[in-house]
Amino acid sequence: MTHTEDFEDLLDCKNVLGVEYDEETNTLTVFVSQKLPDSELADEDNVKLRVSDVTLEVEDAGFDEERDGFDALSRVESVPEAQADRQERHRPVVGGVSEINAKASAATAGPYPARVADTSTAKWSDAVSEGDLVRLSNNHVYARINEAEFGEPIVQPSSTDGGSLPDDKTGELLGYVTVEDGAVVDVAARSVDPEQDSAEYHELDDSWPTTVRREEYRSMKGKTVTKTGRTTGVTKSQVKATSASVRVRFGDAGTLTLRDQCIAGAMSEGGDSGSPVFLDSSGELVGLLFAGSARQTIFNKISNVESELGVELLTDEPGEGGDGGNGDGGGGDDDTGGDGDNDDPATYRETLSESVSVAVGTPQLSLVSFSVLGSPSPGEHVSATARVSGSAKGTAWLAVDGDRTTFTLGEEHVRGNRYLKDVSLSFTVPDSAGESFDVDVDGGYVLDE
Repeated sequence: MTHTEDFEDLLDCKNVLGVEYDEETNTLTVFVSQKLPDSELADEDNVKLRVSDVTLEVEDAGFDEERDGFDALSRVESVPEAQADRQERHRPVVGGVSEINAKASAATAGPYPARVADTSTAKWSDAVSEGDLVRLSNNHVYARINEAEFGEPIVQPSSTDGGSLPDDKTGELLGYVTVEDGAVVDVAARSVDPEQDSAEYHELDDSWPTTVRREEYRSMKGKTVTKTGRTTGVTKSQVKATSASVRVRFGDAGTLTLRDQCIAGAMSEGGDSGSPVFLDSSGELVGLLFAGSARQTIFNKISNVESELGVELLTDEPGEGGDGGNGDGGGGDDDTGGDGDNDDPATYRETLSESVSVAVGTPQLSLVSFSVLGSPSPGEHVSATARVSGSAKGTAWLAVDGDRTTFTLGEEHVRGNRYLKDVSLSFTVPDSAGESFDVDVDGGYVLDE
């Protein structure tokens, strides 16, 4: 089977910045820094002469000159001025405003809250524990392209916008995924103060993100996405690619190839790095913006951000229940929820109760998370995503209320010392469902007979 990576040799051609192969339509899309007539191209640089048996589309990135990569958008030579309200000091910090490592120029505060789920998948400070909350932006925003030391301060607003130490410090660098050839994300995390960080996104609907997209990215092609960022504010564009390999210029770190990227039309400029990207029709969080040109914007899939960094994006303010409840709110030192002297006692509503069955003598499959799309109603057939962790590669299965689905865990799902995958499921909400209902989720490996 043919994949985008099979065409990455084209990235060596003059002006070629990105490629994506769509298996369903047998279409190869090539993104170039400028379009030139065949007469001005050597044969080895003419994509038309190097591919066959595919439908070829060429997209102009609008640089109007020979380039070897898109721009990482906080690394451009001259970062444009921010929208006035976004370069101001915001407390609590909301997503989409000016923020960056104190030793860098200007960029954007990204998704929050994210819960650390696995510190073995990326580089994390020894001070971090699983369960801690963090805010995300790009590696090149918080971690200075792999160069920063853990504990380096982050400021809001960015240094270029007047932010300075110590008054404007919002947190410290805690973790990042190394940016290198073959990477699929440009992401880092900083520490947070729940009193000084907000789960809201500047100038977007308060309910966003409604959900977090963890699969089926190809279905986003042609759909409109929205971002909120430091420089250009709230902008929208249509998705052009969902599995592209792209070359990106990271300043002194050089030009690197990143894989499995989404590309939309023009909706960003320098300083918008770190912007969260949402599906416009639903408010679903789908990406983390990091690079682009005058005509294209490139963002990481948010599912890759989660799996590569080892975090889980939450959709509620920590302590408010639902996906965002972290067990730390409202109980004080006495975590029983009893009738103490607290004028506003916490309500502990159970949404998770499960027994864990540990298999003996066979590979182990465990359920990491289970989330339902939207707000389920009695009698409704709903879609769900189950994140599973396996101890070995092979064929595994999950069943929701007895309806079984099989899937494969392979080398592409390796995360640290385990196999991690999001599995799509569906089931019907019981007609008798009240404020909550139970779902039976079973699973394991398919053993050879």
